[in-house]
Amino acid sequence: MRDGFIKKWLCPGCGSKLKIIDIGSLDVNGSYRPLFDLPNWHYTGMDIKPGKNVDIVGWENIPVGEYDVLISGQVWEHVKRPWDLLKKATAYIKPGGWICIIVPHTCQEHRYPIDTYRYFPDGLRDLFEYAEINIVEVYRNPIPKTIDTIGIGTVK
Repeated sequence: MRDGFIKKWLCPGCGSKLKIIDIGSLDVNGSYRPLFDLPNWHYTGMDIKPGKNVDIVGWENIPVGEYDVLISGQVWEHVKRPWDLLKKATAYIKPGGWICIIVPHTCQEHRYPIDTYRYFPDGLRDLFEYAEINIVEVYRNPIPKTIDTIGIGTVK
């Protein structure tokens, strides 16, 4: 993420003040928090249950229109209706704010607590279109042996 989304899309304004929300931030296998550790950036982790790297518990506790950036990695494959949840999540981002979603396109079943979907670029594009997110780019990770699809967009 540091060499992709952050460097390419956020760091032209690295000195700008940004509020970042990480949806699904519970530290199970690591955290995105260190990637956003810049003086003018404020990272907030949100998850559905309390734990390491979680600042906000539950969707109902996220302030509407508060954040400049939404990041979320390895979460949307665990959601029953990701199209509805992504549309809801856009309300927390200011108009023109960024969204970066990272999802697997190939991997073994891993219930946490459920495992529902895998995403190819066309599927993630469709999800963004349904949520009325302006698509900037959607691609499979070009690093060999990776299993992720990445979607980057802005909120209308």
